[in-house]
Amino acid sequence: MDKKDVLEIAEGLRLIEEGVERIQSVMREKKIRSIKDIAAELIPCFKEDDDSLTETVIQHLDKKN
Repeated sequence: MDKKDVLEIAEGLRLIEEGVERIQSVMREKKIRSIKDIAAELIPCFKEDDDSLTETVIQHLDKKN
């Protein structure tokens, strides 16, 4: 590994940490205790929305890459 590789890994870890902090913030605000609780909330939302929410999330994630 060279310096560029180490910097890329460090940036990836920073993004993971930022993502975890965002998730934890929402969980605290909504008093959600587990990932299982999040899934219970998300799955019906995705099913109700006839795939447009799913497509929106996928497009949002694609923009990040």
